Amino acid sequence: MQVASAPGKAVLSGEHAVVYGAPALVMALEQRLTVRYFPDTLPRLSWLAPDKVHEMALEKFSSLRHRLDNAFEAYIKGERSITEILSRPAELVFYTVEMAHLLGEIKQLPRGKVEIASDIPIGAGMGSSAALLAALLTLFARVESSAELIRQVRHCERLQHGRGSLMDASAVCLGGLVKLEDDQAQRVNFLPSEFDSNWYWIHTGTPAASTGTCVEQVRRNFEGSSIWSEFADLTLAMHGALKQQKSIATLVGHNHRLLNRIGVVPAKVAALIEKIEMRGGAAKVSGAGTVVGDAAGLVITWLPESTPAQLGLPRDYRWGRLRISDIGAQIES
Repeated sequence: MQVASAPGKAVLSGEHAVVYGAPALVMALEQRLTVRYFPDTLPRLSWLAPDKVHEMALEKFSSLRHRLDNAFEAYIKGERSITEILSRPAELVFYTVEMAHLLGEIKQLPRGKVEIASDIPIGAGMGSSAALLAALLTLFARVESSAELIRQVRHCERLQHGRGSLMDASAVCLGGLVKLEDDQAQRVNFLPSEFDSNWYWIHTGTPAASTGTCVEQVRRNFEGSSIWSEFADLTLAMHGALKQQKSIATLVGHNHRLLNRIGVVPAKVAALIEKIEMRGGAAKVSGAGTVVGDAAGLVITWLPESTPAQLGLPRDYRWGRLRISDIGAQIES
């Protein structure tokens, strides 16, 4: 058996603003996704998913890659939607294994079974798909350069989201705290102690609007706005506070108000954050948020004197402790 894993992620500051050249901060999370590979001699690869077993003959991997690449080109030309590229999630798994085969030093496609286990909530904006791709590429391609691994995660993830996220890919590949600016990612040379206690994540549900839809609406309303310099200043202040091991709770509150101004925080989530602030805490949407519906994905929360269990959350909300991980995608011993 061979094993690789990758962490989840949360955006601390700069979502949306990074599109306009402002810096952003993203952190790898303690929650991880693990891929286990059990080799055998049969000419196929199987993915043991929770609901069923997905299987593909090795001879079909190359044609799958060509078909999905061609479908993506049609999407770029406006001839089909992004939801029409992948017919099932297993195709992204097999496509990534094929890319790993082309990139890596293995002469043959892996034969056997792949088992995926994860404690990263799906659809929560915590980078579960990027973690899966990073773990698969780490396991089968053995890419030595972190920059190349990030590039390949983004290349594969584009089939699902239209464009692979630098935030997601850099956090799950590098681990720790990552600063992004001008489409470049660099892990900072310190690990904040800020997230040792009193920090939580709350999943408010999968947003009804896609990231692309949110980004486009914000662009229409705020592309030429000076608000992006406010985001940039706040992100740099947050970076400085974390480097000095100081609290960022007040800055998180400022960040929430900026996100509220650009219209990506639904009223239901804004009401939750107001309740958190009334308890002496702070919170913000982590990710694109939404411009439609009540769910905004992940909310990162600081509660110094209570926990989310005391907030009277809706039954469909989930929560857990927010912990930074120093470890990015890696082969497990």
